[in-house]
Amino acid sequence: MRERAIRRNRRSEMKVMSTILVALVLAGLGASRAQGSEEWSFEAFQPIWTDNEISFSRVTVLTFNSGEAGVHAVLATCDSNRVMTDYGPQQRNAAFEVGLRTEVTFNSSREPPLFGDTLRVVLRATRPARDLDDHSYSTILEATVQCILLNAARSPAIKFVALRVEVDAASREYGGIFATARFRNGPKKHEFHER
Repeated sequence: MRERAIRRNRRSEMKVMSTILVALVLAGLGASRAQGSEEWSFEAFQPIWTDNEISFSRVTVLTFNSGEAGVHAVLATCDSNRVMTDYGPQQRNAAFEVGLRTEVTFNSSREPPLFGDTLRVVLRATRPARDLDDHSYSTILEATVQCILLNAARSPAIKFVALRVEVDAASREYGGIFATARFRNGPKKHEFHER
């Protein structure tokens, strides 16, 4: 009799332990799934155009992707946006309007995906260079490069940006290797006017 009671007690204990183990596994799976799909926001500088000038504007971006905010901000530099105007929401990113796009080369063996302390960026034209209203293409390009550097400076891990500009031969001068330290406190120049 006593042996039966001990066996029943052990079976009960095993069921309880099994239930607890299953609950822990399910809780762990649920938590890891939630972390991978949580939406978060960050701000990215974009070259916003008005009738009078091109200025740096912080634009809020929402994403489900994880990683360095600076990398995501660089990728968002040339994305379309909607800003409120007197005429309703309008796309005012000058870089997007003229067809500029940013690409980042990822080092897949590291997190963050840098090459040492350097982020490799390509600024590419998706269509022939053209002015935007009264704003010259070179002014838009200069403002876009500054936004890329400001965005990269958001991440302390990014010490340098190796920027390659693939627009035309004259535009290659905007590329190079830039230290991000001087951009960490934000832009020194907020507006770009035609020269």
